[in-house]
Amino acid sequence: MENKDKETELPKEVPSFNEVRSSKLKKYSLILMLILTIIVVAFGSYIYMTTSYQHSKLLPKDQASTNTELMHKMKQMLDDEKMRQAALPPEPPVEHNTTLAESNVSENNQSSEKAVENNETNTSDATAIRTPEEESKRQELSEVHDYERSLKESGKPARPHDIVRKKYPEGTTPKLAIIIDDVSFPWQTRSIKEIPYKVTPSFFPPTKGHPETIRLSHEFEFTMIHLPMESKNYSSPEPDTLNAVDSIEVIEKRIKQIKAWFPQIVYYNNHTGGSYTADYNAMDRLVKVMKENGLVFVDSRTIGNSKAPEITKKYNMFLYSRDVFLDNSLDKNLIRTQLKEAVTKAKKLGYAIAIGHPHKNTLEVLKESTDLLQGVDLVYLKDL
Repeated sequence: MENKDKETELPKEVPSFNEVRSSKLKKYSLILMLILTIIVVAFGSYIYMTTSYQHSKLLPKDQASTNTELMHKMKQMLDDEKMRQAALPPEPPVEHNTTLAESNVSENNQSSEKAVENNETNTSDATAIRTPEEESKRQELSEVHDYERSLKESGKPARPHDIVRKKYPEGTTPKLAIIIDDVSFPWQTRSIKEIPYKVTPSFFPPTKGHPETIRLSHEFEFTMIHLPMESKNYSSPEPDTLNAVDSIEVIEKRIKQIKAWFPQIVYYNNHTGGSYTADYNAMDRLVKVMKENGLVFVDSRTIGNSKAPEITKKYNMFLYSRDVFLDNSLDKNLIRTQLKEAVTKAKKLGYAIAIGHPHKNTLEVLKESTDLLQGVDLVYLKDL
C-alpha cells in the first residue's frame, strides 16, 4: 500500500541554473536601484540645503551693501547742501522790538495779516501754497492800487517834472529797465528766468510767509530789495514794515539787518509806502540812513506827492523813479498796452523804468512780447 502511494507521487521539478541566476539578478538590481535612488535623493537634499544656506548668507550682505551705498549718497547730498549754505551770507537773528508800543504794532500787523490772508498778494503763509493760476487772478495789486487810491483821495496827479532825469548823448539807444516787485517764491524766480531779456527782481526781506528770499536772491546777476513801508490804503502790511513815526534808531536797525541779509544788494524800492513817502521827515530819516550805508533809494511812486525827489536832492543823491506800472490790470492785452507805454516813454525821455509784479499773466506777457521792445535796450536798473 505504501509502495503504491510512493508510486503515485509526482516527481518535484528542480529549477535550472539559469533561472536561479536570473532571479538573483533581479533581486540585486532592485536593491541597487533602491540604493541609487536613496543616494540621489540625499545628494539633491544636500545641494538644496547648501544653496539655500549660502543664499541666506549672501542676501543680508547684498542688503547691507545697498543700504551702505544709499547712506553714502545721502551723506554726499547733505555735505553738498552744507557747502552751498556755507557759501551764503549768514542770516542774523531777527531782533524783536522791546517797547510795549512796538510790541503792539507787531501784534496788530500779525492780526491784520490773518484777517486778510485771502486777499493779499505774496505776504502770508497761505500765498506760499497758491498756484500761479490762482495768483494771477488776484486783484489786490499793492503798489498799483495804493497809487490809484491816493490819486482819487488827493485829487493830485503825479508830478514827473519834479524828477531829475539823466541825459544821454544824442544817438544813444533808449533804455528800458523792468522791475518785478514782490518776488518771494521759487516758482516766481523760475518764471522770471524764462524771460529772454534783462529783468530786475525786487525781493522781500525774509519772513515766515516767504523765508527763502535770501537764497533766491543769489540766483540772479542783479537784484533789488522791496522795502515794506507804511501805506495809507493797503490793508496787509508786511511784518516789520517801516512806519512814518519810526525813529532814526528803528530805521537804522531795520536797514542794517536787511543789509546783513543781502550784502550784495544796493538798490531798494518801496513796497506800498504811500503814507511814508509823502511824509517829509520820515523820508528825511530814511534817505539819510540809506546814504550812510551806501544804499540807493528807488521811488515806486505809490503816491502823487512823494517827497523822495526833494529829499534825495537834499542829500545829493540821484533818484530813480517809476514811469509806468505794467499790471494796473491782470488782463494780458492791458499789460501789453502798458508795456508799449513804457517803450514809448523810454524813446521820448531817453530811458524809462517800468514796474510789474510776479503774477502769472504779467510774467507770460513779458516772456511773449519781445516784438514790442524794438528800438530800446533792456537793461538792469543799475545800468541806466
